[in-house]
Amino acid sequence: MPKLKTLLATSALTMAGVLAVASAASAQTVLRFWDNQQTESGLSKFQQEAVKRFEEENPDIKVEVTTIPYPEYQQRLLTAVQAGNGPDVSTVDQIWNAAFAEAGAIVAVDDLVAGSSISPEDFFPGAWESVTYQGKTWGVPFNVDVWFFAFVNKALFEEAGIDPASITTWEGLEAAAPALTDPANGRFAIGLTGNKSEYPVVMTNSMIYSNGGVVLDENGKCALTSPEAIEALEYYKRMTQYAPSGILNAANEQMRELFLNGTLAIELWPALEQPALDSSNIDWDLYAGFAPEGKTPVGTFGGWNLVVYESSPNKEAAWKFIEFMTREDVNGDVVDLIPANVKAASAFLEENRRKPDVILEHLNNAKPRPLSPQYLQVSEIQQNMVQQMLSGTPVEEAAAAACEAIDNL
Repeated sequence: MPKLKTLLATSALTMAGVLAVASAASAQTVLRFWDNQQTESGLSKFQQEAVKRFEEENPDIKVEVTTIPYPEYQQRLLTAVQAGNGPDVSTVDQIWNAAFAEAGAIVAVDDLVAGSSISPEDFFPGAWESVTYQGKTWGVPFNVDVWFFAFVNKALFEEAGIDPASITTWEGLEAAAPALTDPANGRFAIGLTGNKSEYPVVMTNSMIYSNGGVVLDENGKCALTSPEAIEALEYYKRMTQYAPSGILNAANEQMRELFLNGTLAIELWPALEQPALDSSNIDWDLYAGFAPEGKTPVGTFGGWNLVVYESSPNKEAAWKFIEFMTREDVNGDVVDLIPANVKAASAFLEENRRKPDVILEHLNNAKPRPLSPQYLQVSEIQQNMVQQMLSGTPVEEAAAAACEAIDNL
């Protein structure tokens, strides 16, 4: 009898433990997180570790991760949301934010921000601007980079007798370009393109921003015909004579290869290029783009934001996840670009990049692309404008046609 009582008591305790585990599991919130695919297997190992860390800090939440290749990502998100089976939280490209907000797919997070540890001052100003649309905040910046760092081949500058620091102004770059260009020997000053892609859009945007102009004004109207924009576009067109031939069809990846093989003096690229250059034989240096004399170079932001979906039944858990992923002690460990959190970015750059102070200053000055729900159409119109002006159409005429098309959207 004593043995039987002991056995029954042990069985009862075991069953209670099983029921407790089952009860805890059933009470656990399953948070659906979607992200752009970073590797062949999905998330980077750093992001995988961060998800595990979040689950350890929040044992009542289980994160279910879905990763999707970039070319399919936006459409898959929209389709899933429309069908009612979208994620609770996801990354979105900065250029999608306004469209998702306009469609009612994501929630404004102003009240959540006000009651949380997150503050706009913790992030780069232009990155925070990218989550702002029609006076509301529609997410939190996650990672960033700037499409306007000037990487220079020091050997080519030395050979031409040019001080690389002189190209930080429009005037200095234009004066140096002829000496850096020798088509007969396959040498070119700068890797500008005019092909149908986002690259010439962000390059011309950066020049417009650096000259004090904008693409869309505060009322959402096209500003490409403003004096500041026209002057910038004229400069871009002028400088293409010092770029490799065939730029109407050349992709930016081709300019990158020319820089890596030592025939291009200046490559314009985000800071993410540094590791590839470090593994090359190029003796390179880095500058924060260029601007007219007396003005500050202003680059165009690229990057990703974290958003909460209107259809999510787990908005509180989704917000906890966003707070965690953008925290100073976490953000630098989970991004594939540069942390959007300024303090996390400062530590990340100090540890991983050359000239961190130059990069940090450029990030603080950078601006996002136009905050329009029709951004993809705006971009295509700008691409057409660049192709027209580089094919012989006067810049003012090409800009006027672009503004007519943009304002008709």
